[in-house]
Amino acid sequence: MNFLHLFLPNPNNNHRSKILHNTSLLILVIAFALVSSLGIVVNKSHPEVLGIAYQISDQELLNLVNSERAKNGLPALLLNVKLTNAARQKATHMFANNYWAHFAPDGTSPWNLIKGQGYNYIYAGENLARGFTTSYDAVKAWMTSPTHKANILSAQFKDVGLAISEGKLQGEDTVLIVQMFGALSNPAIADTKSLAPIEITKKEEAAVIPGVRGAAGSLQVKYDATLADTKLTVNPIIDVIFGTRAVVFVILSLLLIALILDLIIVEKKKIPRAVGNNIDHIILITLFIAFLFLAKLGNII
Repeated sequence: MNFLHLFLPNPNNNHRSKILHNTSLLILVIAFALVSSLGIVVNKSHPEVLGIAYQISDQELLNLVNSERAKNGLPALLLNVKLTNAARQKATHMFANNYWAHFAPDGTSPWNLIKGQGYNYIYAGENLARGFTTSYDAVKAWMTSPTHKANILSAQFKDVGLAISEGKLQGEDTVLIVQMFGALSNPAIADTKSLAPIEITKKEEAAVIPGVRGAAGSLQVKYDATLADTKLTVNPIIDVIFGTRAVVFVILSLLLIALILDLIIVEKKKIPRAVGNNIDHIILITLFIAFLFLAKLGNII
């Protein structure tokens, strides 16, 4: 078969680009499904060959956050051992109990974990992120959310704890980033009830609270009190995210080219056909391609 028959309508392909025939589209769908299935198998057995590329570190996160604070005339946050251990506990607790929220199903709250580490705060807050592959993308997402940005740029916070943890959450292999903020209370008023807490609803994006909140949590996970930079760097031979997007882009581009050529030739030769409107299909595929480039990875709460 002439290669041009795939894209150019003519009598040999019933005046319809061969790639746009139902059988051709079915073959493309089946081929993509088979390649995707093979990719999943290879990703599970050999993630160093086909996997997701990550490059996230505590130091990068801290530098990016303090850079944003500096732009707004705020002092840098200090990396705190107790907040860092509380953040690590939070990541462990989310993976162990399979939830994605500020407040756990068993009632454990960020404030429980922070107080449990002996950090007696007057102000505390938490930002969460999952599925991001770089420190920059995570901080950028936080800064585009008003509530997360408010935590990062709060003049009330003096310290920060950071945790980066990889695991399976809600059936998905992912990376969690936990960011806990705090400011130590005045010893003279620590643990008093005079500072009424602000009630936090599940609808809120980022958790932030002034005052004392509850007793210490029940988690028994212990961590070495170290501020050594935690880095997650994974560089597989083939990045599954980039590879998937590239394959989808190639397929959609071929279909788009075929539709445009088909439309031009059919209109020019005035060939009568009882098929769908090419313009609608062109618009739809163009939107898919735009979404492919604009879609961002990751989620924040």
